Amino acid sequence: MKKISVDHLARVEGSGGISVTIDGKVVTDVKFSIFEGPRLVERLTLGKTPEEDVNIVPRICAICSISHKYAAIRAMENALSVKVPSKVVQFRELMHLGEMIESHSLHLYYLALPDYVGFPNAIAMASEYELEVKIALEMKGFGNHIMKTASGRYIHGENPVIGGFGKFPSKEELIWIKNRAIQFMPFVLKTTELFCKLDYPDTPEDDTIYACCNPGQKKYGFAGDEIILSTGEIIEKEDYKNLTNEFLVSHSYAKRSRYKGEPYSVGSLARINNLGERLKGKAGKMYKKYFNHRWEKNPLFNNAAQAIEILYAFERIPKIIDKMLKLPDPPIVKYTKKEGKGTGIVEAPRGLLIHSYEVSDGFVSFTDIITPTAQNAEDIERYCCIAAQKLLNSGEEDKIRDRMELVVRAFDPCISCSAHMAEVKKAPEEDWKTKLDKIMKEGSPIFIGVGNRNRSDDGAGIELALELRKHGIKDILLESEINEREAPWKNRNYRPLVFLDAVDFREKPGKVTLVPIHYIFSNSALSHRLLPFISDEMNYERLKNSFVLGVQPKSIIEGKKISRPVRQALTRVLELIVN
Repeated sequence: MKKISVDHLARVEGSGGISVTIDGKVVTDVKFSIFEGPRLVERLTLGKTPEEDVNIVPRICAICSISHKYAAIRAMENALSVKVPSKVVQFRELMHLGEMIESHSLHLYYLALPDYVGFPNAIAMASEYELEVKIALEMKGFGNHIMKTASGRYIHGENPVIGGFGKFPSKEELIWIKNRAIQFMPFVLKTTELFCKLDYPDTPEDDTIYACCNPGQKKYGFAGDEIILSTGEIIEKEDYKNLTNEFLVSHSYAKRSRYKGEPYSVGSLARINNLGERLKGKAGKMYKKYFNHRWEKNPLFNNAAQAIEILYAFERIPKIIDKMLKLPDPPIVKYTKKEGKGTGIVEAPRGLLIHSYEVSDGFVSFTDIITPTAQNAEDIERYCCIAAQKLLNSGEEDKIRDRMELVVRAFDPCISCSAHMAEVKKAPEEDWKTKLDKIMKEGSPIFIGVGNRNRSDDGAGIELALELRKHGIKDILLESEINEREAPWKNRNYRPLVFLDAVDFREKPGKVTLVPIHYIFSNSALSHRLLPFISDEMNYERLKNSFVLGVQPKSIIEGKKISRPVRQALTRVLELIVN
């Protein structure tokens, strides 16, 4: 057994690693690991005002702060029925293009290009590509300037708000940005040619599904109200979970997504594959000149796709500014609604970014943020596995390490963004007994049976609760018996709550695990969707004193028969509680 590891990926945003395990001539495992700890930003926004939320969420990432703010504002305006005038729409697009230029130019010249021209980093590359390195830095600076002009600061600016902007730029500032964009065009064209002509290896290549925003009106763009897939399917933004289907893995702090059980990709390559035919002008000519079927299968072409998008952005900027110069500066649109649900989707530089909120009585009561890298993680692993196996088959094992790094960097992962979403904990064998015993000794817990008795092992929680009642255990509730107004998590005595449920931990059937409830609130691997409104109802004191006692199901097909390993597990739990 051999293991090849890249413990710390170079030239990516954040801290991550990739490893491949080889058994003889077979690749048996590949893991894309994200080491950065969770920031729990979603939880931090609960109980905040919509304005506070749109100021908090950009702190997820300094690279994509504009995209996070833009997505959050779109979601909040959707929830609060706010419609903004044309100049606000134009200015938001301009600030977003600035971030695309800033991020793409950094990735292409400073993170990706050294791989293809034989240098370990951009500093070393400057010895032969001095002009490219210098002007790329100026191009990045230009993108940063647009971001600062629109946002008020280079990162985490507060000028964009729900309903508009606090301040609009002067006519002179807009004209300067327009002229500077035109001045850059010769270098931008050179950039596009350079990255579209690179000799990208044909390992790995395989079909995948691509997903991105659909800007509508058959236009190219970075925001919309629908998600378009390379399969031709369209998903409304409110139905985003039909795409993302999130779940957890034990080797990473970031959640994963699969669409209908299959990995999919987001990002520049997804946008070019799905929307490239809509490109006009010089970007459209470059697309028609260089695009071919390899772009549909090879993630390395994400570099070429980013180059075309830089060209698109520089062409688009003068057009936006011409429109803005004809319009008066509108005031911020006020709103009066205090209740609502809304989802905002935009294209961050690295792909589809989703913010979804619920506002209750003027405060955020639900937050869900799904980042591009979290969606790409499964395809990153899959393509690394394909590359490793093909190189192994051809006797080029010595190339596996470098090729995996090449694949990961091509996806341009923003590990900082992806890491905030989940904390993965795995309890030691039989550790649940010690934890449950401690909970029972420190306080008198309320047990709540959750599940569906008509779906075999999914009825485990209900079955266990009924058995506990038969043995005279008090304070046993079934999910169906709970009145929302008098729910136990609303009581102020803060007795421990222990939810009994079948939970898919990807373990051996019958394994029992006891975890704090906040570990699995958003875990779609639950065999039963655990009372989704609970998180909105619980304050911090209640949250930290609530737990899930989960039993790994064997099957949740229709039927009332509980499998033998799950039945045995219920007996073990019953004996511990009763005795």
